[in-house]
Amino acid sequence: MQSQTSDPSNHPAARRYDCPQCGAPVVFHSSISISSVCEHCRSLVVRNDFQVATFGQMAELPNDLSPLQIGTKGYWNGQGFVLLGRLRLHYGDGSWNEWYAHFGNQTYGWIAEVMGYYTISFPQSVSLQGIDENSPAGKMVSIQGASWRIMDVKEARCVSVEGELPMVAPPGWSRTGIDLTGPGGQFGTVEFVNGERAFYAGEFAQFGDLNFTDLRKVPGWDAEADITRRQSSAMGCPSCGAPVNLRAEGLTMSAVCGSCAGILDASTPHLQEIGRVAKTTLQMKLALPIGSRGLLKGETWEVIGFMRRKDKWCSWEEYLLFNPWLGFRFLVSFRGHWSLVQILPGHYTATLWNGENFKLFAREEVTTTDVLGEFYWRVKNGERATVSDHIAPPRVLSCEVMPGLKEVTWSGGEYIDHLEVQKAFLRDGSKLQAPSGPYLNQPNPHLQKWRDVRGTFFIMLIGYCILQFIFMGWGVEQNIGQVHSAYSSTQAGQMITTPTFKVTGHRAPLHISAASVLGQDTYLGLKGKLIENTTKRSFDVAFPLTNYSTALGGHVQEVTLTGIPPGEYYFALTPDASPALSTARITFTMAHGGLFWSNFWIGLAGIAFWPVWVLLRSGSFEKSRWMESDFNPYTLTDDE
Repeated sequence: MQSQTSDPSNHPAARRYDCPQCGAPVVFHSSISISSVCEHCRSLVVRNDFQVATFGQMAELPNDLSPLQIGTKGYWNGQGFVLLGRLRLHYGDGSWNEWYAHFGNQTYGWIAEVMGYYTISFPQSVSLQGIDENSPAGKMVSIQGASWRIMDVKEARCVSVEGELPMVAPPGWSRTGIDLTGPGGQFGTVEFVNGERAFYAGEFAQFGDLNFTDLRKVPGWDAEADITRRQSSAMGCPSCGAPVNLRAEGLTMSAVCGSCAGILDASTPHLQEIGRVAKTTLQMKLALPIGSRGLLKGETWEVIGFMRRKDKWCSWEEYLLFNPWLGFRFLVSFRGHWSLVQILPGHYTATLWNGENFKLFAREEVTTTDVLGEFYWRVKNGERATVSDHIAPPRVLSCEVMPGLKEVTWSGGEYIDHLEVQKAFLRDGSKLQAPSGPYLNQPNPHLQKWRDVRGTFFIMLIGYCILQFIFMGWGVEQNIGQVHSAYSSTQAGQMITTPTFKVTGHRAPLHISAASVLGQDTYLGLKGKLIENTTKRSFDVAFPLTNYSTALGGHVQEVTLTGIPPGEYYFALTPDASPALSTARITFTMAHGGLFWSNFWIGLAGIAFWPVWVLLRSGSFEKSRWMESDFNPYTLTDDE
């Protein structure tokens, strides 16, 4: 979005002075700027009204791969800005750039490049009661009635400066900064300098949010970029002299020499050894070679670092990816499963991310056992942290607390198919290990099948039940009446026939009840057919009638024939009776219609079999996943 204000890069307040040290021209583009670094002799020139003076000489800025430079323009919330200066700040375990952004109309802000994301903030005049340099990370503080959470406390010193600044940062200048996250994810920082406190507030941003133009061409990434990487002893290992190729120069803090296993401080032009890794680490065969580049999720990434970490249960691998415009990402691998992870600036809740609820899966102390390549902090063997993982597959939300550091870091990741990683980074035909077992944020494959089928299943289930109720209305049983017959021992072996009876309506079940009063301990078996009088179509029937104390109710037998069409029918039956039975009167009672509920349940089972099977498999998968967790919701406590 274009700014409606004048271009701040053409501000009429620009003034030119002569450097008191070397006489070269020093230009102040903004009336807000107080100091500027002479491009010729690197003296810090400070102006006061129409007078200028020098306050020491600034060190050379270390090379870096930042795409920003003095003169880069951008837009934020409809306001145009131009970058006029830069501070390079360093603390014990990291470093970052802070760019002085001039918005015109006596307005300025700061844009910081930190671990692949950006913050943009502006000075605020507020009361800062209850906040001091010893405030711990995680503490909630109130600023102008709003609650902010302290995420980070660190003392940083200025390594170097370029361009102009709205303040004076002489050589050796340092400050203590407390970074905060606001109630809506806003960014804030409280700075302590020489007993004075200042508050800056703004937002976290991604590269694309700031709409940069006039960017620097990045060496090694832009084909037309000038190669500025130094070819001197500064890029050689101080222990063995082997060349050290920094793939994210100026943005990483440490690197492992691939020759002698020394861990080198990469935050300054002169590499210094700050630790060592085991020689066996150099012999490790990595799944993703350091230096390999690939297109992942539509962006090009380079593998620049590797670390193996473990807790008391298992170990896993983490690969650090770099892109000059997008910063850093991690590819985390465990038993063939992969997740793409990024830092989440401004996040501080364990239960919610992007409107999605998360459950605690694991909380363990983890240890770094192997490192290779380079990192944006001073990584080392034996480094310990407490990590909490919360899941809502396919996403994972992690909180990392480093002992001894006043810092809480949140990161968010998403499960990624190993074949996608393989296609991106392995061009030589080699293959990654296939996934083994369920993983904490692996998508439940059966759950997706259930989601795919459940809509159709419920529609079919409702339709089937409606159809059954309709048939129930059509299938009301109608009493046809009775017919009678008689048995006599003098007719033994002869067929018995009954009078005819009529079945009307539509094709439906015919319910037949045969009853007879028999003598004690006698039986009368009737076996034959139900015959339609006109077509002579017949249906087999049998009525074993008994009167035994062991078979109570045997003198009544019921038979149901399915699909009997309307017509005139009679029974033709052959008797088989006890010798003691001389005569018996038999009554046949008929009813037509009704439904077979057994057919309904069979049909219901057929409809529900596959969806229910998928749902059961989904539940089984979730139970297997949570078996790996100390917070298994499927495990009942003693109280339960």
